[in-house]
Amino acid sequence: MTREEIQGFTAKISQCNRTELVVISYDIMKVYIRDAKKALAAEDTQLFIWNIKKAKSMLEELMNALDFNYPQVTNNLMSLYLFIQSRFNKCIFKKKDVNLDVVVRIVDKLQAGFAEVAKEDTTGPVMENTSAVYAGITYGKGTLNEMYEEKSGFRV
Repeated sequence: MTREEIQGFTAKISQCNRTELVVISYDIMKVYIRDAKKALAAEDTQLFIWNIKKAKSMLEELMNALDFNYPQVTNNLMSLYLFIQSRFNKCIFKKKDVNLDVVVRIVDKLQAGFAEVAKEDTTGPVMENTSAVYAGITYGKGTLNEMYEEKSGFRV
């Protein structure tokens, strides 16, 4: 994962609600899977395993966040998560790609579903007292400047 991707995810997480956090978690998992595949193509087994373990840790966060007040939905999600976890475990033990394309397709479908739910979610951000993030582009003579500014709301 690149530094820019980390900064982007950090900014999104600081402003998102609970449902959007699930969508972002799926994005992060997919980035780790992408990086694992690149590492495998470069024959870097250690980096492959490291990225799979990071993707697996994102999956474990999602599993721990399941709300068991809705048993039917939770049980279905848990079944999918356990399948994905088994693929990650096989990748780690066999040190090769074991159905990661299938995992990405499942995650894509789950993410699309949660993205639709996120449109209806009117709850506030998960994190309170975070910095407001402002980004923009300005034009100078012969240059293009990108600006990124955080406003914390605290007086110094």
